[in-house]
Amino acid sequence: MISSGGSAAIGIVFWVVAARLYTPTVLGRTTAQLAAIVLLAALAQLSFGSIFERFLPVAGEYTKDFVRRAYLLCSVFGLLFGAAYIELGFSNSFLPRGFVWKAVFVVAIDLWTIFALQDSVLIGLRSSKWVAVENISYGAVKLALLPAALLVSSSQGILLSSIAPLVPTILAVSWYLFHHRIPRHAAAKLSTEPLPSTRNLVTLALAQYASILSSVFLPSTVTLIVIQRLGPVANAHYYLPSIIALSLGMFTWNIVRSFLVEATSEPGELRRHANSTIRALAVVLVPSVLLGYIFAPTYLRLFGHSYATQGTSLMRMMLISLLGSTVMVFYSAFAWYDQKVWWMTVRNVANSLLYLVLVYVLIAKHGINAIGIASLVTSGVTIVVFLPMAVRRYRRT
Repeated sequence: MISSGGSAAIGIVFWVVAARLYTPTVLGRTTAQLAAIVLLAALAQLSFGSIFERFLPVAGEYTKDFVRRAYLLCSVFGLLFGAAYIELGFSNSFLPRGFVWKAVFVVAIDLWTIFALQDSVLIGLRSSKWVAVENISYGAVKLALLPAALLVSSSQGILLSSIAPLVPTILAVSWYLFHHRIPRHAAAKLSTEPLPSTRNLVTLALAQYASILSSVFLPSTVTLIVIQRLGPVANAHYYLPSIIALSLGMFTWNIVRSFLVEATSEPGELRRHANSTIRALAVVLVPSVLLGYIFAPTYLRLFGHSYATQGTSLMRMMLISLLGSTVMVFYSAFAWYDQKVWWMTVRNVANSLLYLVLVYVLIAKHGINAIGIASLVTSGVTIVVFLPMAVRRYRRT
């Protein structure tokens, strides 16, 4: 929660400064670049984030090889996905021409892949405090580099300032993991259950990967739809409100991730950990959504008057829709704990397809507010589908 809060606060300041230093057109194109990088990095992770959080607590002496091989495999896929994305022409609308920027784009995907996986490794090894140190330090350096990056490139400064801090961050965390935390974890021999077979592991990974294709791919696709249908300025007006809403969503996601790790490490305390998770979600979500709804114009006015004018309704709808996504995320922790994720995946994919269809159909008439409408509708469907399932599973703890 400290990691999410600190990163969100620094991130808002970062985008406030970026909105003042760069034109809406540049900001819109850069957010499309970052959305594509995050999308491809999420695909390149091959579901190892969730796998680490579920099985590293019981991996024992296999932890080091498990993590190292996953890093290598995901890095290869990151390079392949990045090269394919450029070769197929998907980046033509926002990436500058020339080999250098294409190479920077592909390398950034690989860096972001490892950067994201490191969080899951730290959480899975019950070292979440270092996630806060890692992400807040990265955000602070990124913010500090933003004005200097403008001198290097007036059109790509935001991208450069976002990529450069990844290198020292990855090196520092890797040194800590492989020289200190992983050896201690392996020596402790705290395994509470056997690791799944390769077949079961692949089945779980495929199910989670299908969820990633829906829940991660679609928001990034929306960014591309906005920039192509409405232009880069509209994308800037959409992206900044969504950053605030999604930052709040990361609070709930990180709470549930820690719940999964603790439940795996202490299966006899499942009910106690579930109760703590529910209390934490309520304490974080309810006042945050309420205050965010009331003061949405005030927050957005920090970026500029046009952002408040164009993005207030969207931000309010996205904040309300977090109620549904929180229910789904809470249920997903139980699904992973039970190693039964396919039904969750099918429902998640269907919900995500509904979201995309609504955005595509409504965007011509409602502009960026179509995204908020789609979020509200799919949130309601999610509550209807996942809340009864989550309640039934909770009662069996």
